[in-house]
Amino acid sequence: MNLLKKSKFKVAFRKDIFNQHRRLPYLAGEDLRRARELNACLSDPKSKALLFARGGFGCQRVLPLLENRCLPKIVVGSSDLTVLLNHLWTRHRLPSLYGPMVAPHLVVPKNVSRLTRALTDPDFFKKQKLIAKSVLKPGRASGRLVGGCLSLVISTLGTPWEIDTKESLLFLEDTNEEPYAVDRMLTQLEQAGKLKTVRGIVFGTFRHDKTLFPSKVETVLRERFKTFRGPILWGLRFGHCPDPLLIPFGGIGQIKGNQLLIIKGIF
Repeated sequence: MNLLKKSKFKVAFRKDIFNQHRRLPYLAGEDLRRARELNACLSDPKSKALLFARGGFGCQRVLPLLENRCLPKIVVGSSDLTVLLNHLWTRHRLPSLYGPMVAPHLVVPKNVSRLTRALTDPDFFKKQKLIAKSVLKPGRASGRLVGGCLSLVISTLGTPWEIDTKESLLFLEDTNEEPYAVDRMLTQLEQAGKLKTVRGIVFGTFRHDKTLFPSKVETVLRERFKTFRGPILWGLRFGHCPDPLLIPFGGIGQIKGNQLLIIKGIF
């Protein structure tokens, strides 16, 4: 918080942000309380950006309680916030940033500096280098950037908030998931028809313990996508890692060589 203030952000938050659910301590208060807070933030004409304290659990529980009023602003989050970013795009066409959160990331100066540049420099995404560890399938493709944390993307299937992957560049990452679980979730995504028109896929970190890009997960991806037609990149630094780069959810990207280029960001 102090680093954000030093970077000349005007920070405001409700005191009940530290509440806990009486029976479910992994939730930051009752669903209605959290929904009211989120509705107020999204409809506040004075705020220009909305950051989240942390990921965790329970964002999906508040989606049915969200109002339709949503003023233009920059929303930044990842992990559990995947479902909210997807909702804001599919329902309101509000682009957002799949990026750092306050507690785990914005206590590090370089992360705050990167976010500041992303929010203030229209050319930021042309300068940010999203370079893959390896190319699983070569090629070139462009499309709308949608995705997020794989397990949260899967949780939207069969719900009113189901992710729309048509003609997209799909970006996916997760943390501490065993290879068999990654395989199962990707199989479900395919069987749900969500990969039929995807133009290309970008995989981020699948951090397991201290390993950012586990080789066993890479093996699963290579085997699982042998027949996929588009290009696939593996091992970009976004999502569950100490210094995540930023991907504009709803922006336009292009896979070229071993890079993800951002053609259109959030501005």
